[in-house]
Amino acid sequence: MKLIREKLGDFAELTGYLHEPDQEMGNIRKFPVMLVLPGGGFRICSSREAEPIASAYYAEGYSAFVLDYTTVTKKPEAVMADPMKDVQDALNWIHTHGEDCCLDTDRIAMIGFSGGGHLAATSATHDPLRPNALVLIYPGITHNPTRALDCPDIIESVDEQTPPSFIVGTRADTVTPPRHQLAFASALEKAGVDFELHIFPGGVHGMSLGKSLTCSGNASYIDQEYAQWFPMSVRWLKNKLGDFTIYGVNDGRNGRFHIDRPMAELFADEQASAIVSRYLPMASQLKDSPFAGDMTLRNLSKFLPGLTEETLEELDRELLKL
Repeated sequence: MKLIREKLGDFAELTGYLHEPDQEMGNIRKFPVMLVLPGGGFRICSSREAEPIASAYYAEGYSAFVLDYTTVTKKPEAVMADPMKDVQDALNWIHTHGEDCCLDTDRIAMIGFSGGGHLAATSATHDPLRPNALVLIYPGITHNPTRALDCPDIIESVDEQTPPSFIVGTRADTVTPPRHQLAFASALEKAGVDFELHIFPGGVHGMSLGKSLTCSGNASYIDQEYAQWFPMSVRWLKNKLGDFTIYGVNDGRNGRFHIDRPMAELFADEQASAIVSRYLPMASQLKDSPFAGDMTLRNLSKFLPGLTEETLEELDRELLKL
């Protein structure tokens, strides 16, 4: 993991938990992104909804970022435009550093909790830079007197440009009760935007992951049924943004032979063996080796620094023609 911290103006900070390419996982060149906006009513950014969330999505293959945005605690005269600018700055940083940080900037998701959910929904309906998918966990959508900042109307701003959304709430939540989530889902439906909505029967406001890790010593923050929102969101995100490629090159292949077939099978076919020997003369030396049984050309390439991805892809295409 590569850890980065970037100051965004005077009151915001972006912390990134980044994956880096690994030779043993050569099928992955770029990683999807999850931008986390913790809740806290614009007074604080809750740590229970920050790093634990980033870590959970990191474990699912996301390069995750936590935005510690502007709040009235840090800037007493703050207005809603301040944290909204922080979100735009964070998204701009991610887009700008996509290449050098191996980020898939076509697969950016943003998740917000409570007030952070309101910020995420506001940004995704008002600002020019928007994520490709939105995850809202017990978000405040309509007016809520507990928020420290006056917020623009979200419902009236939902249109066809609003990202597809995964929305979670609970019946027992008295801070952002289901009418908030239902109002947003209804607006998405009216605009023709795809969404998935889950209203769980139990669970108070602010449960984060719903596990002991994030309960802060409060048993009411633990709920096994509610905790299913996380794996459900991972499944939904894969459906919306796509999963990692299996091979990394020439996905969608349908030929008999390719670089991920065991080398013994390639050598057993005269035409396939000739193609492999043409591109990799040294590979023929392994023809009678016991290592050739299960080893693939992709595996072998890890021990041949001179074998470029371009050559590997060209070899793969030739084999697929057979």
